[in-house]
Amino acid sequence: MFSRGSFFWPTNLLLASAFLFYAHIASAQHHGGHAGPGGIPGGASRPDGVDEKDTLKDFHEALAVQATDEQAAEFRALAKSTEDAKSRLATLEQGHNASPVSEGGAQLSHALDSVLTGSKRFVDGFSAAQKSGLKELLKRLAKADFDLEAEEKRLDQSLQPGTSPIPAHAETLDKALTDFSNQQLALGREMGIILASEDDVTFNFAPVKSTAKIGNQTTAVNIAGAISQTAAQNGQRTFKLEMVADLLDLQQNITQFLRPEIEKASGCGERLALRQASIAPSAPSSTLILQLHYERWSCRGSISSEIAEGDGSVDIKLTPAVQKSNSLTLAAEFSRIDASGMMSDSLRSGDLGDELRDRVSQSLLAAMQAGADFRTTLPPAVQSSAVVQSVKFRDATAGRLTVVFDGKMEVSNDQVKLMASQMNQSSPAQGTASR
Repeated sequence: MFSRGSFFWPTNLLLASAFLFYAHIASAQHHGGHAGPGGIPGGASRPDGVDEKDTLKDFHEALAVQATDEQAAEFRALAKSTEDAKSRLATLEQGHNASPVSEGGAQLSHALDSVLTGSKRFVDGFSAAQKSGLKELLKRLAKADFDLEAEEKRLDQSLQPGTSPIPAHAETLDKALTDFSNQQLALGREMGIILASEDDVTFNFAPVKSTAKIGNQTTAVNIAGAISQTAAQNGQRTFKLEMVADLLDLQQNITQFLRPEIEKASGCGERLALRQASIAPSAPSSTLILQLHYERWSCRGSISSEIAEGDGSVDIKLTPAVQKSNSLTLAAEFSRIDASGMMSDSLRSGDLGDELRDRVSQSLLAAMQAGADFRTTLPPAVQSSAVVQSVKFRDATAGRLTVVFDGKMEVSNDQVKLMASQMNQSSPAQGTASR
């Protein structure tokens, strides 16, 4: 069996490094942001309020050693081979009267040879950055590999006629194999490959890349999370749930996303244009700042004339909440209005203010809802069992906007077993877990 406790990786570190990884991908794919129709000249092209200086050296180093999909699949096969060898050794240890030339001993020797050969092939496939970043772990694995190979040779010798039975040195072989397995799993953990077991009490879900529609535009939403057991009784287990949706793409391109949603350009009456927008988390709410241009036009027949014009800004406090059936809401209220004349009156007491708050709320709520869609974020075995109880904005790092969903999950032992199996079969981008 896999060693208990050897799978633990702090949830915050997993989520932080995972979000950094996918933010890096999103940034590389974004090519400068989204183009917004109907913009007013002079608006900033990419306002975000996020400091993009490269100060997260440790996270970038962690990114460099992350496993590819092919490496993750190879590692899982290798870990399965190691588990098979441990099971065969346990069978021999239980059969104290077994013959030294038994078929089981030969099968164990073959299993160990497969493990050692597979491990060497796996490590040989590392990139230069992986070999450098994982240098210390590779040294430990090489030492464990050397010890296990020595024990395998002793096993081969014990299978010869006239030698002592296998159990005579089974204890040292078991120790060498266990140490090798622990070093192997530690290496996989550092590369972002973590295996799940039905006996785990904590499961960390690796990031899922999702999207949300805001009008005719699409924003990337990267989601990760974890569950931790709070109770277990009579074959039923209760877990605390936390899912985190990273809204960096929306945050960095908030002007382009909101411009077509909130601008009004009617020939007569009120016109509203968005100069610039920015959003900053302030748990449990967030503040959206809009720089606006306002015009009011009067039309008589075919003649139209401007009767008011001005610039102003508003701060809108956004507060998320959860209703029944995991339904999300996003309340939007003005916390500051800096405008004068007709613009001020219309924002404070007219339809313009109500429409602006409603459109902002609907647009941002669409991005938030992606994080609560468990059909894409959780393994199929437990998707219908998760319930969101609260939601809040959170500042991840340096003003980075995330939404945190807290809830619970009540599942059977069989569901947990199936969930662990589904997580181990999925790709690194779809789910991993840790003890």
